[in-house]
Amino acid sequence: MDFDYTSDFSVEEFLEQSQRSEEKRLEDELNRIEEQLESRDQVHEEVVDELESKLDWYRDRLEKLYKQGRGRNNRRDRLKSKISSFYDQLRNEKLEHWQDKQELEMERRQLLRELDEINDVEITDLL
Repeated sequence: MDFDYTSDFSVEEFLEQSQRSEEKRLEDELNRIEEQLESRDQVHEEVVDELESKLDWYRDRLEKLYKQGRGRNNRRDRLKSKISSFYDQLRNEKLEHWQDKQELEMERRQLLRELDEINDVEITDLL
């Protein structure tokens, strides 16, 4: 079978189309990362708000026990332990959020570099 060299196939057009497709793929990935960053920020805020609300409630309870001042050391100790636990959870949430965000930002920077590389390539240089 012989290849028809007289057809309208253009290598340059093919390469340009491939470049556009790759650029679109990278831009779609960038958009996905942006959406994930926003979504994770929102979830993080909700978790932190909930933990801080519970923390405030337990601190108020502890303060009331101290004001009552009647030998309730066992309840105080339990509340202190619970408060400490909420502080640990808040710290862990913030750390996990920061790590997650760093990973997404690193992926984002890589995609931006790839996109820059694609935009820097001239099709005529490839021919």
